[in-house]
Amino acid sequence: MDNEKMLPEWKYRLQGFRGLNMPPKPKKPALLVIDMQRYFCDPAAPAYGLDFEAVLEQCSTLAKAFGKYRLPIFATRYYSKDDKDPTAKWWNSTLAKDSEWVELDPRLELPGGTVTLDKHLYGTFSSTDLDARLKKLGCDSVVVCGVMTDLCCETTAREAFQLGYTVYFIGDATATSDPVLHFSALATLAHGFAYLLTTDEIITLTEGNDV
Repeated sequence: MDNEKMLPEWKYRLQGFRGLNMPPKPKKPALLVIDMQRYFCDPAAPAYGLDFEAVLEQCSTLAKAFGKYRLPIFATRYYSKDDKDPTAKWWNSTLAKDSEWVELDPRLELPGGTVTLDKHLYGTFSSTDLDARLKKLGCDSVVVCGVMTDLCCETTAREAFQLGYTVYFIGDATATSDPVLHFSALATLAHGFAYLLTTDEIITLTEGNDV
């Protein structure tokens, strides 16, 4: 059968979208681990989601591979600059930068050399100097994992595309608060912004890219 039926459900359902085509091999990708913080992953946290916690292993696996290949890794942490931030106003909630919930989840395994970026908006590029850092490193592409699929991950992916990076979005290493939102975000990205891959697929694709 049916090799198609052996695909993850989201990949099977999205066949035909450009983002499911065979992607080009990146020359120097950077891994973006988006907001894998206690705020989202700790069962006691205000914004905890079971699916968020579930992708810790996949994100750690990706980080381990990128560390092995000596490729750049950036881990972001979301916080509220003030109550006038668009995100704070939308959710009617703030997250102080010095809060314990801002910390990256201690179960997330990141190799030495990982750069942590603090951001106060959904998009990493619009609220940090990531673009300048990537250009300095000579990166041609980004690999996006973390939470939430439809908010910070998707916004960051769209920003990267607009800035000229090839975007690889990892469907089994991203999560959000509802399966419908997760699939909808993947569908939109596959239609116009990103190649959708599994953790195993992107590791295979980047193998041999050590610098």
